[in-house]
Parts: sequence; C-alpha cells; structure tokens
Amino acid sequence: MSYVSSVSSDVTAYETVSLSGEVSFSGLGNGTDFSEIIDATIDAESYQLEAYEEQKTETEYIIDLLEMLDEELEDLNETLDDMDEPDEFFEMEGTSSGDEVTVELTGEADEGVHTLIVNQLAQKDVWVNSGDGFDSEDTVVAAAATTLELTLDGETISVEVAAGTTLEGLVNAVNNDVDARDRIEAELLYDGDEYYFKLSSEDAGADNAITIAGNAGLTGLTGFTNTQTAQNAQIKVDGFPPEEDEWIERATNSIDDVVAGITFELKESTDAEGVRISVEYDTDAMMEKIATFVESVNQIILDIQTLTGRVDDDEDEDTESYTVDNYAMDIIYNNIKNCISSGALGFTAYDSEDGGDYFNALSQIGISTDADEGSDTFGQLILDEDELEEAIETDPEAIGNLFSQRGVGESDTDALQVLSVIDTVTQAGTYDVQYTVESGVLTSATINGVAASVDSDNWTILGTSDSVSGLYMSVTDRTDGTHGGDVRVKQGIIGELSDILDGITDADEGSLPILIENYESSITALDNNIYNEEARLDALETSLTRKYAALDALLSEYENKSSLLSSLLSDL
Repeated sequence: MSYVSSVSSDVTAYETVSLSGEVSFSGLGNGTDFSEIIDATIDAESYQLEAYEEQKTETEYIIDLLEMLDEELEDLNETLDDMDEPDEFFEMEGTSSGDEVTVELTGEADEGVHTLIVNQLAQKDVWVNSGDGFDSEDTVVAAAATTLELTLDGETISVEVAAGTTLEGLVNAVNNDVDARDRIEAELLYDGDEYYFKLSSEDAGADNAITIAGNAGLTGLTGFTNTQTAQNAQIKVDGFPPEEDEWIERATNSIDDVVAGITFELKESTDAEGVRISVEYDTDAMMEKIATFVESVNQIILDIQTLTGRVDDDEDEDTESYTVDNYAMDIIYNNIKNCISSGALGFTAYDSEDGGDYFNALSQIGISTDADEGSDTFGQLILDEDELEEAIETDPEAIGNLFSQRGVGESDTDALQVLSVIDTVTQAGTYDVQYTVESGVLTSATINGVAASVDSDNWTILGTSDSVSGLYMSVTDRTDGTHGGDVRVKQGIIGELSDILDGITDADEGSLPILIENYESSITALDNNIYNEEARLDALETSLTRKYAALDALLSEYENKSSLLSSLLSDL
C-alpha cells in the first residue's frame, strides 16, 4: 500500500499578516541580533503546529490506506459473487463415447452417465434452380420489374426485383429485403462451369421450410429443386421417449433444454445403441477456485494486519508507516476471521445414522489458520493441497456445498418439511420450531420462541419475524400434541463472507466508508487547528517584532548618548 493523498480540506489556508519586510533592526543597539531571538522563540512556540501537521499527514495516509482496503474488499466481493452459488462454483466435464455428439456443461449438470440416440439432425431448407446454369454472375435475369414470391413458416415474403437485375443483383435483393433478411439467405453456387441460384433458410427446423410461390418474369429460374429438406433433430435420452417411433424433437442441433446443465452438440446420427455421455466434476477447476479463494482472503487478512499494526510492513523501510488503532477495524478483522474459521451457517456435523453435512467447516478439507505468531503467515489460511484433493475425491458435491450453498432449507425432524426460504431475506442458521395440534387442528407455532404465522387449512407455518421471514414449512406430524425440532437454513462460506463484505463496504451504511468519513472529519478539524495556530504564531511574531524593534531603537538612542558623553569628556 503506497501513500497518495486524496483528501482536500475546505478550510482556507492561513495567510500571514506579520510585519516581515516592514520592520528591520538597525543593529545599532547593543549588537544583539533580535531576528534570531524572534525566530528561536517562534520555533519553540511551533511545537503544537508541528503536532497538528504531523497528525494531518498521518490521517491523510490512513485515509488512503482505508480507501485502498475498501477497493480490495469490493474486488474480493466481486470474485466471490462469481462463485457463491452451486451452479457457479461447480464446474463439470463431460465426455462422449462417440464423435457423433459432443457436450458442453454448466455447474447445474449432475454427475452421471446418459445414453443419447440421434435419429436425425436438424437441417435447413435448401432450394437450387434445377434448370440450366448461368455463364456469368452478371447475366440479367429480370428484363422487366417483377416479384419473387416466397413463403416461410406460413408467412408470404415478396421480394421486389427491379428491371435489369442480374443474377448477383437478385442475390442482393433477397438478402437486403426487410422481410427476408436474417430469415432466408440467397447465394450463388459455382460448379466450375456455371452459376446456380440457391435459397436456404437461415434457421434449421421443420417450421422453417421455404416455398417458392411465384417467380414469373425471372429468366432461367423457372424450376427449383428442394436439395435439402427442413427437418428437426430427433433424439432419445436415457431411453425416453420409450415408444419406438417417438422422439424428442428440436429445431437445432445444439440442444440445451432436455437435461439440466448439459448442451448436446449433435454432429451425426447414431446407431440404435447411441452414444454414452459421462458427466463428472472437474476437480482440477474446483481446486483452482478454492486456491483462488484462499489466496484472495489471505491478501485481505495481511492488509488488515499491516494496517492495524498486527504485523510490520517491511516493503519500504525508508517510508514511515502509520497504523489504525480503531475498534471498527478490529470488528472488521474479527468478523472475517470468524467466518473462515467457524462452521458454515446452518450446516450440521455428519452422522452415519442421522446424516448431516459431510463437510461443515474449512478445517475438515485441509484449510487451517496459521496460529504460529512467529510465522510470516500468522493469522492467514494454510492450504494443504493433498488433504484438499483427498476431500474433493471423497465427496466433491459436499465440498461445493460447503463453499457455495445458499438459501437451502432442511429439517432435522420428521414432524416438519421445509417448503421454501427467501434467499437474502431468510437468515441462515439453525431454528427451533415448535407447533401445537389440538383436536386435529394446527393452532399455533413458534420459531426460536417467537410466534409464527400458521395456516390451519393447509397445515403450514410461515416465519414472520426479521431473521426468519420467508421460512415456509409444512406440518407432517398432525397428531394432537406439541411437536417440532430443528430446522436449518444453509449458507456456504462464500455467501456468508460476501454478506460480511457487503456490510463492510456499503457506501451508505458500511463500517469502512463510515470510518473513512470520520477520518475525513478529523482532517477538517485539524485544518482548523492549524489555521488557528498559524494565526497565533503570526500574531506572536508581529508582537515580538514590534517590541524588539522598540528595544533596538531605545538601545540605539542610549548608544548615541553614550558616544556623545564620551566625546565631551575626552574634550575636557
């Protein structure tokens, strides 16, 4: 962190009103240099001014460091935002057993194997004039103005053709027509001897068939052949549809809406056995994301440690360093540290009988905090890559959930089922939910001892207090009596840390912008103190100058009288 001042004060700089230049000392007194005496006095009286100026320099430096920290926290938050949900954190890789199909994956894809049978590919509709070809692109095909009538998906498209239009001009007329462009493409085919006029639909699919309804007046273009018929792609996925002659149809060979997170890129039709698509976690990409997380968090920890004096800044020994001894910075530091060292909110320890979360803290996957105060990485995260790799191989989904799961509700009791939560509204954590059934009617419910809203007709409970607003549950044990248990709203480490950073950097209410604003207010107060102190010293210098000038004049007068008396006495 280097210092570049960014603070400017609204206080006007003090302008001296001293008598410097207006008053001089003759030196005819007793030979005393009163200017040196005045300067020495002002220097001695300037200790408070120097203290104010030093405080201002330090405060400006600290403001710059805090602003740089604020930017770094926002950058970290942007990095976290790109992987704070499972479909962003997870990266999948897929392989195909045949060249007929390739796949592209997103984090929404589930690990597994799919069988894909491709009966046919999606095709564009293509028409080529089937008569004699043309010797030249410049051959005139319209002696008089006429119209080329086409239909596409039931819509008539009329392309106006001017008199004298050539073969190449006809291509341009179709491609530039307002109704035809981006839907029908015209071009010329050249077989080495002659040119042929070709029309094709821009998009594949059975709905994009072209009909040439009328081409009267176009010389040499009286007959067309449908050289490629518009058709949909037809596939079966994992044996569905089961009927032999039934297919999933799409108008494109890039199919992304059949299996979540998987885009099938169809290249060729397959045999009846199809191809096998294998989907698995990209563990290398996961390792890389976790390493990026650790590195980014460690940089923030180090910067805060340096800023607050927890560690020394050894980057430039010649530059004076300042530290922020502030309670707000301690809170910021501790909140970040607690987040990465504690268990994920709403997660519970795994038990072979009762289940739970296989991983619920970073310490379980090879990420620990360096507690050695003599270490260069004291307080930072230490990544054991071997232990992390082993954890990923054991349960990559649990690793991803630990980092990125959010807005997921789970019940630890058979008496309740979580229907939904509202992400960013329902706070993550574990809640004790209790409800009462009397005479077969749901009469009341509490969440952590606070009354919740009940719908007796639908047997549902809704959290309405601030922390549990949006927590919506269904009652499954409807026998008379009081029932309940723990319900958890889960949020991964990344989401929790991102929320903490939001609270730190928010421009209106964030603790860091407020702290910066307080230091900027201190600059204004210091500028006022500097102004007043400069005015006091200037007044003191003026007063001393006048006094010593009067003394110098008086001493000069006595010196003259002394010289006169000495002269008179010598004449006696």
